Amino acid sequence: MKLSAKATGHILVKADTSSEWDYCEFAIIHLSEEWKAEQAKRLALVTPLKGSYHFQSMNFYDTAIGFYRTGENDQPDIEKILGNKEWVFVELDKGEQDTFAIPENRLDCHRLVLRADGTANYTAYGKHTSEAFWSQKFSLHQLIQ
Repeated sequence: MKLSAKATGHILVKADTSSEWDYCEFAIIHLSEEWKAEQAKRLALVTPLKGSYHFQSMNFYDTAIGFYRTGENDQPDIEKILGNKEWVFVELDKGEQDTFAIPENRLDCHRLVLRADGTANYTAYGKHTSEAFWSQKFSLHQLIQ
């Protein structure tokens, strides 16, 4: 995985879990053209609600994300790749994502949580434990341009 200064088809974003025994440090989101088009439609739905005191967010089922934990020898070195940022564009070699260590929980119910200001994050839950997993917030406006 390599940090990219230009937009790519994937972002690496910080992630975490409420689990006391499982681990999750990062997530990879696949930014396909179809995904970008769908997010633009979703942003159009929530943008008129910006500034509404009573609106919090909309949730959409969306599985464009994979949650991961660092493997042996703390690889990949997420802190080095992210620096002080919450998310970055990355380039992945073919099949590289399949080599990342996954949480022990079998994750279910992947959702994109979208706010009227255009920020979003993903959530998922352990199928048998209901433990929460989530990504940090990111700006959809930046990703769909």
